[in-house]
Amino acid sequence: MSTTTEVPERVAPIVEGGLRPQLAPHAAVGTLVVAAVACRVAVHAVGDEQTVAVWVAGAAFAIAVVAAMQVRRRVFDKRARRRALAFLGVAVGWLTGVTLTGLSLGAVGLLMAVAYALSMHWWRQHPVGLIQPKATRSGHQRLWAENNGASDGALPGSRLTSPEQIAAGVRFALKLRAGKQTLGMAQGAMEKLRGGLFLQTDQELIIERHPTEPEPTALLTIVTKSPVKDTVFWPGPQAFDPQTGDVRLGPFTDGEGVAAWRVYTETRLKGGYLQGGTEGGKSRTMEMLAITIAASTSHPTVICYADGQGGASSPLLMEHADFRARTPQRALAMLEGMYLLMQLRQDENAVMGLRGFTPTEGRPGVLGFIDECHKLLSKVDNPLYGERTQWLVSAIASEGGKVGVALILASQQSTLDAFGGAGTNVAEKIRGNLLTGNGAMFKGKDANAKTVFQISVDPRSFPDMPGYAYLVNPRPGARSAPFRSYYLTDEMAEEWPKRIVWRSLDAGSAAAWGTSYLRRDELAEEALEAARQRIAARRAGIVLDEPAPAQPTTGGDGAALESFGLAAFPTWTEFVAQAQQEALKALGPSHDKVVAAIRDGHTSPQRIADAIDLSVRRVHQLLGDLAEAGRVRGGGRQYEVAA
Repeated sequence: MSTTTEVPERVAPIVEGGLRPQLAPHAAVGTLVVAAVACRVAVHAVGDEQTVAVWVAGAAFAIAVVAAMQVRRRVFDKRARRRALAFLGVAVGWLTGVTLTGLSLGAVGLLMAVAYALSMHWWRQHPVGLIQPKATRSGHQRLWAENNGASDGALPGSRLTSPEQIAAGVRFALKLRAGKQTLGMAQGAMEKLRGGLFLQTDQELIIERHPTEPEPTALLTIVTKSPVKDTVFWPGPQAFDPQTGDVRLGPFTDGEGVAAWRVYTETRLKGGYLQGGTEGGKSRTMEMLAITIAASTSHPTVICYADGQGGASSPLLMEHADFRARTPQRALAMLEGMYLLMQLRQDENAVMGLRGFTPTEGRPGVLGFIDECHKLLSKVDNPLYGERTQWLVSAIASEGGKVGVALILASQQSTLDAFGGAGTNVAEKIRGNLLTGNGAMFKGKDANAKTVFQISVDPRSFPDMPGYAYLVNPRPGARSAPFRSYYLTDEMAEEWPKRIVWRSLDAGSAAAWGTSYLRRDELAEEALEAARQRIAARRAGIVLDEPAPAQPTTGGDGAALESFGLAAFPTWTEFVAQAQQEALKALGPSHDKVVAAIRDGHTSPQRIADAIDLSVRRVHQLLGDLAEAGRVRGGGRQYEVAA
């Protein structure tokens, strides 16, 4: 014998009754009448109706703005939201009018007529007495009670209340058991809860913090008609909001609002972290972020870019960013320069009495993007520069934002290996400081990602939809929920970078950064040429990491490379030595003083600065040059002369 389980196709909205909600419109009208009486008393006391009216209008407008913000955050029913905002407008106008013209029965009657007309939708949602319909449960509520909220269910004793129809589906208040169940437990049991509701594969279940109810009540949304099923294209530079300093990433998957990435607050530049598996949309979202921020005229920002995969992750940014790094050595130079610039601005803030950071054309923000960051921060993948790279990323991520220097990292690694390896304080510090800014977790095949982001949502359960991600740690009061990133098409990626101005540093900041910035285009071209030669060498069958075998004088490595129109490419050791020789040419007497001070036992930047009578910032710059030239090694507060 077979049984058939009834699956709800459409959930009708359920109304909630009670006397208290019914009285809310009457209370609002009564409050306005009392306020009008107070205003008229003030008019008689002052004797100037116009002056009092101006003050009343200003105060009422300010209160209405605050109330409107609360309505937009807390009222999800669009019809109810529109009527509430209309009532606020009527209240400001009516109160100002009666202050000028006087309070009469006609004025009160007009207020009641308009206010009660706007309240009809509210009363339909909250009936009382004989007109209240019989309370019934929707299909989803019944299935939840029978399966998920049952004694042997995933969340025993929990229940769905306050259903509300939205364009994409239906929304409930999820009442969890106080002291026994949490939002994290509900998010962690997502697969079981979906099964208990008999959801189809193309239907989504979203559980998030409730914006108005106290814990442990959560907000549960069932999306039956996904508004992001089809690709949502990038709207262009207007994705940057000049009022908030945010970048609109894309719509939430239930269509209720847009996910936002915080770039600027009132006092700092924010960084962040993106993580996801292959074809998840992580790198394309990073490109969209970079172009949108670079195009902003209200918040000028210089874009820098480093790639742990040699530039393959984003040819777009490798071509257009102001500073470009395709090798570990160049990535280290980028971070050294950003660190020196950070120190310069810290000194400027102290001397000029500045608080925080506000971007201007003369003092723009500096935002570094590092894709496949795990390759650059790993001491295994980057044995020469990994430790110093990790230290610089940690320092910039923790201190740079308040002076307009920040980093956005991205990786496929789903563990703390993305930041240099688990079990190290530096990796944990990098993770914590980046996620204090922003976080976006894209689809992946490893559940460990949720541990890095410290959430309970499993990225393995995300649908196979490029750009689908979970927004972590948004602006206070904003939603932390799944969204689909705007898609930057190949045509957009080709055309838009040519239409915007990619900013550069001013002369003073460039000088503080050092030689690696002043020669950035030349060095970037040299790195690109080296990559071309590596391609030619590999196609010729030459192993670059060890000496090539001896060849007859009539052929061999040189002849093979000449067939590609190139000179024989050196081994990696020879390549590093040549780069260091080039860097040695730029050294001068000040660099020699630093080396002598280290030999005399002054191993920290502060002690070196005291010994040779230079500023600590200048010593850091000289140490960066010496490290690039291979004369010194170390980092932080401990340096030594290289052998």
